[in-house]
Amino acid sequence: MVEGEVYDKVMDAREAVKRFVRDGQDLASGNFLHAIPYALIHEIIRQRKRDLTFWLLSAIDEVDLLLAGGCVRRVVTSYAHRAFGLPTELDRALKEGRVELEDYTNFTLLARFKAGAMGYPFMPVLYGVKYTDIYRVRSFLGEKKFGEVECPFTGKKVLVVPPVNPDVAIVHVQRVDEQGNAQLWGSAACAKWVCFAARKVIVSAEEIVDVQTIKRTPNYTVIPGFKVDAVVEEPWGAHPNAVLGYYGEDETFRGMFYISNANSELLRRFMEEWVYGVDSRQEYMKRYVERFGFRALQRLKAKTRMSDSVNFGVPSEGYWSNGYCSILDVKWDEFEDLLKELGMVVK
Repeated sequence: MVEGEVYDKVMDAREAVKRFVRDGQDLASGNFLHAIPYALIHEIIRQRKRDLTFWLLSAIDEVDLLLAGGCVRRVVTSYAHRAFGLPTELDRALKEGRVELEDYTNFTLLARFKAGAMGYPFMPVLYGVKYTDIYRVRSFLGEKKFGEVECPFTGKKVLVVPPVNPDVAIVHVQRVDEQGNAQLWGSAACAKWVCFAARKVIVSAEEIVDVQTIKRTPNYTVIPGFKVDAVVEEPWGAHPNAVLGYYGEDETFRGMFYISNANSELLRRFMEEWVYGVDSRQEYMKRYVERFGFRALQRLKAKTRMSDSVNFGVPSEGYWSNGYCSILDVKWDEFEDLLKELGMVVK
């Protein structure tokens, strides 16, 4: 694909991952704890991507899944969930030397994404981190994990982190239009900063809506279309995680995974059934209904709790129309004369 090429962004998950995720790249997830992009993660595993460096703020089981699929060689995170104290695939991979890991706090890792998004050479973080193992213990990032600069105003030392610009970001949202304007509400976590920092962005959404729906509530748009490279419509794309307004957390399914994750053989069976044993998210949900019943799926659906609406209206859709300004009640040539009279025309 040529840089700047105009193409249809709407595609299925298989095509999006095939086009934009390459072996050896830096891959980042824009969600954590809410709307986790599981459909895209499963597709990355099915396509057997290799040697990825995976960046995300707080991991529930995303890292374990990608490690079980042999996709990840390095991980940068601030948290890895260990349900009920049970061992995980990440534990086994660290002991066996299959993965390298760098540990940040949520704030310091987010600061790296923010610096990358805004083009800054570094971002200040709280100095207290220097007295923790997060600062002292380093893996593959080495001296590039933290740095120090002198404050030009006080002369004091300031702890900083470098920017990160992932090759690809994946994110799941409630809705998106065909241009890629993506809306996420509830816990939006770090989605905006991760996607602004990334070179390529794949958005999966519960539904694709028309652009007018997006325009009616512009403040829900966390990722503008110009940053998005692929748009994937993927209902139930975050299951077993919750998506506010669509479905809740599937605690039973999660419990099944946590038990499987404690044992290599059980995890292999889980992967065979729920990742490799299905070709798509549609097949995944069909398998779910066959296994647990339609009523189990229906119980996950969100109840309706609409928020209050606000008025986004303005006096008119456009102040200027056909050379006439409705606010000032002047034509364009009259407006020009007025500017000249006031000495406001730049020569």
